Amino acid sequence: MYERILVPLDGSSQGEIVLPYVYQIATRAKAEILLVSVAEPSVPQPDQLHQSYLSHLVEQMQRDLREWEPKGELGIQSKVLLGEPADEILRCADQNKASIIVMASRGRSSRGPWMLGNVAAKVLRATDKPLMLVRSPAKSDALRQKRLINKVLVPLDGSPIAEQVLPHAEAVARMLGSELFLFHVFEPMRKYAGGTVYRALPDEVVGDENARRKQVGLSYLEEVSKKLKAREISVSMEVAPGSPADQILDYAETHGINLITMSTHGRSGVGRWVFGSVTDKVLHAGDTAVFVVRATQP
Repeated sequence: MYERILVPLDGSSQGEIVLPYVYQIATRAKAEILLVSVAEPSVPQPDQLHQSYLSHLVEQMQRDLREWEPKGELGIQSKVLLGEPADEILRCADQNKASIIVMASRGRSSRGPWMLGNVAAKVLRATDKPLMLVRSPAKSDALRQKRLINKVLVPLDGSPIAEQVLPHAEAVARMLGSELFLFHVFEPMRKYAGGTVYRALPDEVVGDENARRKQVGLSYLEEVSKKLKAREISVSMEVAPGSPADQILDYAETHGINLITMSTHGRSGVGRWVFGSVTDKVLHAGDTAVFVVRATQP
């Protein structure tokens, strides 16, 4: 499913935090790695500077990959692109038939050209390729075990559009031996109903309705889970009340999630899970890596 991994880099150590993740995916998927760096045409001899950086990095990666996969050799290519970073990354991904783009959400500095609000966000909004955004270095124990992704969170809102992430979540789980955590958030009924005058609802009514909403969510996740378990994927599931983005981030932090997989749309495409709302909030908060799939209208 992932034959070629495109890895945009800007020469910074922050941008290179993606490399261990690339190693794990590439060695398990037997994928080719394509490193790219984008140079500004106005800089004198931009090709030489960037190519020197990439050539050095390729040598380092070849050494590192032998530790991840001693018996095999993976192809690593590099290219220097000239122009506007996001545009060139998108063009390169299409021309080279990249299966997935893996990049840091920010590079040189929090205010630099690779900030999430700039290059990564532009790529995310425009690409039809799966995009994995890495936001913090892998933990040392995970690096020693060479298991960076063993818990994958899959937030679902019940829509076919949101479910378009499932084939990718399953592929990652199968490829890396990870467990999937299906997660559904429902909006709870409040004790005080709105209107021209606020009135308190009976505790029994509120409790019964929230129990019903939770059961609806559990029944939905159980149906999704059955299909995955039938294909021998390890699955857990949970339903929680509250704000979707907050609950997703809290769950990821408290359960040691390594990767959050999400669609860029949900429900109607203009509802709660639309990019710019829940997905956008998750992308801008927390340290967990995020795997984003652009959904298409069914």
